[in-house]
Amino acid sequence: MTKKRTKVLYYMAENPFWSKAGNLTRCLQMLQYFQSRSADLDVSFVSSINWNKEDEERFRETFTSINLLIEPFKSSKSNRIKYFLTDKLPWMLKRLFTNPRVNRVSPSFKSRFQKIVKDHGFDHLVISYVEFGELVVGLENVNKIVDTHDFFTLQKIQKSEGKKVNNVQHIFAEEMELLKWFDEIWTYSIEEQYIFNQFTEQYVDLIPLSFPKPIRNRDHSDYDLVYVASDNPHNLKSISWFIQEVLPKINETKVHVFGKICRAIPDCEQIVKHGLVDDLDAVYKKSKVAICPMLTGTGIKVKVLEALSYGIPVVTTRRGVDGLMNKINNGCIWVDSPEDFAAEIRALLQDKTHYDKVSIEATQFFDSFYLQENEWKMFDRKFIN
Repeated sequence: MTKKRTKVLYYMAENPFWSKAGNLTRCLQMLQYFQSRSADLDVSFVSSINWNKEDEERFRETFTSINLLIEPFKSSKSNRIKYFLTDKLPWMLKRLFTNPRVNRVSPSFKSRFQKIVKDHGFDHLVISYVEFGELVVGLENVNKIVDTHDFFTLQKIQKSEGKKVNNVQHIFAEEMELLKWFDEIWTYSIEEQYIFNQFTEQYVDLIPLSFPKPIRNRDHSDYDLVYVASDNPHNLKSISWFIQEVLPKINETKVHVFGKICRAIPDCEQIVKHGLVDDLDAVYKKSKVAICPMLTGTGIKVKVLEALSYGIPVVTTRRGVDGLMNKINNGCIWVDSPEDFAAEIRALLQDKTHYDKVSIEATQFFDSFYLQENEWKMFDRKFIN
């Protein structure tokens, strides 16, 4: 007799192939896990934005056992009157009377999403981001999980760039209220786990970002100093600070930069801009020290974990170690002044004994908390065992 497979709906608003930004790393990891467990799990992936025919084909070729369902935020506009009455007007009224600051779900989108849930009879729903928590309100007989990715209220404050954020208490209250509709809350930040535990009664599980254990055969270093980043506002502010305040203090040392951040960096003799590359594995195997000069931002920094996985020491700031299981003896050296940042870079590049000690701490820390095999065991306990 064939074993009945557990039915899972996984929702991420964005196309996971749209960019290499860190916020899509978890999505691809989850999809890889679901693909590997196709004998036990019947998975549908529901998404809403940034899709084209090429990416649809790529998805179906990559994740052959996962059912792709694209449900746009807005319903069809082929009948303008129907669209206005059933989609736009209800959303306008909801925003007028409730003034949501977190919730991004219109009544029309919620109705269409919940029809998918009811038509397929899922056992588990995994929703990415609290902003889409409204999608599960009213649903019964299904295990509802939110993979938060980030603490929305703090993210909102960070995006204000020092300007006053009105009604922070209302944003926080709405975020906590949306979280209460779920049976489980997932986070990969230890600080956020504490916050969610204190302000909700839901089960809060710490499920760190994870990566397969790489081959660590860095016999030579083509890049003394490496920086990998997208061009989000936090990274733009951070690299500007580094260029202005730190770079002049490390003399002739060259910084090799990878990612979309290169488009926003001015030409400089000490900076080598490589742009987007397909294979970061090859980059990290040639790198000696990584930097993450974060001034603002919330949650785990993917670039930090990637570097640590290869045993690469990371010179960073206080914000660069946010969310990590512990803040010391972990392969990261965090300082906040430009003088100290430059001094730590020089120490790692010039003192082999010091370098080897920090490198060993990086691999031991990563292997203790962020190996993919450990994360997949956690998922097995939730979805299969």
